[in-house]
Amino acid sequence: MTGRFILLLFALAPIVIGDSAYSQARNTQPRYTPVSVCNISFHHERVNPKYISVDAEYADAFPHGLVLSDRRCPGKGIQIDFPDTGLDPSVALIKDHLWEIHHAKGTFRGMLKRDRGTNRLYLSLESVVNFQSADYSPESDKDGPIRLPEPPLPKWPPAP
Repeated sequence: MTGRFILLLFALAPIVIGDSAYSQARNTQPRYTPVSVCNISFHHERVNPKYISVDAEYADAFPHGLVLSDRRCPGKGIQIDFPDTGLDPSVALIKDHLWEIHHAKGTFRGMLKRDRGTNRLYLSLESVVNFQSADYSPESDKDGPIRLPEPPLPKWPPAP
């Protein structure tokens, strides 16, 4: 009887070990579902994926907040918000330079949430890929003296 029990344990051990390895591999896969702003449902009857990746245009729509929009569906946009802690460097860059970046493009990744007060859907930003902005360049963020453009040299003798 004990021999059969030990044999059963040896037979089940690879299945249990293999299943835990499979679950670990499954957890390391990307969890973001690619969607467009046009496909996001803002109503309760349709279910959205919780973690999304959106190729969109970022705009500072002051005083309404930060909005992601898509030219393929005008008039539709989703607000974004930043988590309180554990910011990704790409998200920290946007948060630190809110007043400098007015328009940008990129792939915005995060979790869809609903505001408890207004019941509006928004994207809690976790990372940004391929962020491109004409308003802000990272070179201007370097420490050091600011170099102003030099004035043109005066011509001598002065023209009459």
